[in-house]
Amino acid sequence: MSIAFLKRSLFVAVVTLSCVICSAKDVKSIKVTPVEHDADAANSGVVYSLPKTQLRIRVDAELTIEKAGPFYKYSNKFLNISDVITEDSKSWKVVSASVETFSVADPSKRYKIFSETGTLLPCISLTKDGVLRGINLVSCNISDGKANRHSHGTKQKVRDNIMPIDDVDFASVQLSQQVLTKTSTAAMAEQVAQSIYSLRDKRLAILGGEESTLLADAGSYDKVLAELDRLEKEHLELFVGKRKVVKVTRYFTLEPSAENEVIARFSEKDGFLNAMDLTGKPIYVEVITSPQAALNSLPDNSKQRKASPLNGLRYYIPAHTTVRVLDRNNLLVEKEVLTSQGGQIVTLPESYLLNESTTIKLDATTGALISISTNKENK
Repeated sequence: MSIAFLKRSLFVAVVTLSCVICSAKDVKSIKVTPVEHDADAANSGVVYSLPKTQLRIRVDAELTIEKAGPFYKYSNKFLNISDVITEDSKSWKVVSASVETFSVADPSKRYKIFSETGTLLPCISLTKDGVLRGINLVSCNISDGKANRHSHGTKQKVRDNIMPIDDVDFASVQLSQQVLTKTSTAAMAEQVAQSIYSLRDKRLAILGGEESTLLADAGSYDKVLAELDRLEKEHLELFVGKRKVVKVTRYFTLEPSAENEVIARFSEKDGFLNAMDLTGKPIYVEVITSPQAALNSLPDNSKQRKASPLNGLRYYIPAHTTVRVLDRNNLLVEKEVLTSQGGQIVTLPESYLLNESTTIKLDATTGALISISTNKENK
């Protein structure tokens, strides 16, 4: 073999190797791999999470407080009124409920976007807790976290301080000197009844025009009549009693589950109780998730995926879930929502990440793909 032939062969080999190295540098490649351990996320790249959908249940109840007036025994005698409150009481009832969803980052569904070839990564938008919002969005700033603004701890206190029944009283009623100087309850009641009749006579005199010279305009009439109504109502309540209705709202946070979950118990006497307090009847949440059809996608931990990994952006096809809130057997609300739990994780091909003009939008609550567009489509 001649020396010239060896030199030519060596030159060809060097040129070929150089071309291979140059080609490897020019190849554009972006990988998306599961993060199973914290060490997997230590190298360069961007780590994102898929969301875990949470339920936020709102339950509205009404507390009715009744307070007997100090003169209720004399209502029929002096005012000919028999329908009055005769004893102090309070009662509760559930009136409505609502369901909404929000998300938290799922630590078991983390992925890293990186490049081993030095390819510039696309603009990746995340929520504050690292859930993927999209790729190449108009603004790549971290989101304001609206997807998670309703997050409430599951251990929140479910019994708040409710206005005590003693706070519903008659201390604000201004009684005349004639009433206060009476020496018996019956005499005081009779005098208050006379005051009520006097207020009514005063109103009739104004409405009949007998006191028109004392009132300059229609506005004065309205003010005087409103004040007379207020005074009569206050004096009348001393006989018929007071009734006050207070709206009370509770919020409960839970993760969708196949099992019914008791979020609280409820008593007509004491209102909202802890879920473990068996003196109340249960308020529970029922979750029904529609089965997903088989998709051409493999779980990240499957043998087939590990043997032949699919590279690309992971997102959810969320599940259709029906959420029902029941007060015992009384249905308060039924709503269909989309949840990541029960959904399918699928892969968007790597080519979408390599195209700088492609914009990808995801739903941070469910992990669903909202849209894919290019700059040309946006013009």
